[in-house]
Amino acid sequence: MELVELNEKEYKEFIEKNNAHFLQSYEWGQISKKRGLIPFYLGLKDKEIKATALLLKKNMPLGYSYFYIPRGYTIDYNNLELLKIFTLKIKEFSKKHKAIFFRIDPDIKLHTIDSNALKIEGENNYKLVDYLKKIGYKHRKLTKYFETMQPRYTFRIDLKDDLDTIESRYTTTTIQRIKKAIKYGVHVEIGTKEDIKEFVRLMKMTEKRQGFYSHNLSFYEDFYELFNKNNMVTLYLGKINICLAIEKLNKELDELKEEYNDLKELTNKKANNRKKEIEKNIKSIEEQLDFYKDKPKEDIAVSSYITVHYGNKSWALYAANDMDYKRMFANYLVYQRQIKDAKEKKKEIFDVFGTIGDPNSNSHLIGLHDFKKKWGGEYIEFIGEFDYILKPFINFIYNKVIPIRHKIINKKLRKKGE
Repeated sequence: MELVELNEKEYKEFIEKNNAHFLQSYEWGQISKKRGLIPFYLGLKDKEIKATALLLKKNMPLGYSYFYIPRGYTIDYNNLELLKIFTLKIKEFSKKHKAIFFRIDPDIKLHTIDSNALKIEGENNYKLVDYLKKIGYKHRKLTKYFETMQPRYTFRIDLKDDLDTIESRYTTTTIQRIKKAIKYGVHVEIGTKEDIKEFVRLMKMTEKRQGFYSHNLSFYEDFYELFNKNNMVTLYLGKINICLAIEKLNKELDELKEEYNDLKELTNKKANNRKKEIEKNIKSIEEQLDFYKDKPKEDIAVSSYITVHYGNKSWALYAANDMDYKRMFANYLVYQRQIKDAKEKKKEIFDVFGTIGDPNSNSHLIGLHDFKKKWGGEYIEFIGEFDYILKPFINFIYNKVIPIRHKIINKKLRKKGE
């Protein structure tokens, strides 16, 4: 068997036939050029292609480099001998590029976990982890947050069931908020490349709120254009009309005040509890009305998602929301639409694309986790990252110096953001 560089047609045919991850796609390799990476599309060939890998090369000082292989190889991981052969071929290729290491992070579950991220009875892939270590890989630290190249935890919604069954797994709160979004006149539109500017506008708000830094406008435009060629991407815009929203809120306010007056004379526990709830709702609506009175009266986008469809899955890849309008619950309606559309496209899985592995923490990401959990998907823990180290000393320097450099850069970015 020999390692060969594949052309676009050869590479696509193999990975599409094997339901590869979108991060293994030809298109992801092309868009990675925008991030200063060089893609190589490699295949293991013996009359026919047996395995493939997208290698993203990062050049470093003094002619060195490293390779990242997003979501690992497209290969039968049960065929351990094939996995070993491919690894050795990738090793030879990497050495020619003065790589200090190459890294994989297979899209494979480590073990079955419960809602607290604790291991429970079910499938596991410990044998694969042990074998990867046996043939030379170093298993990197199993992290709980977003420290790795790709999320180590996610929720995956099984779309093989009918839609009613899928939606029956949503939490009660989720159903209520979807209904409220509809009640307030929120509607979802499918955007075009021209609407990417709206997405980026909302993303800048999200970045500032959550303290991270995303891509620039040209990256998202190029990403959309590349994946849209084969209908592999959808841009969603959750919009509200302020005039309609104010009308709906005023009607709701009148109804609440009327109910409160009917209860005014009652003093039993049930009535008192309901009055307190009404008072809270009245205050919330009055705050919203005060906030909305000076806002634009045309339709405005307050929630936007970019979803990727590839193989048998869809991923909610990028999300952006204007939290000034959070009580309109537009993000809930948009999320519901994404899942419905993935089902209509006959996808088998909807992936929320990342969450944390410590659901009981005080992390600022706990709200994100709770939101994604509400949709009833299976909580997944991946096996993590594996490095095949080719130059141990330089790799040691890299792991000591680069994190410090990243901290300095992030500190400067945060200061600039402020």
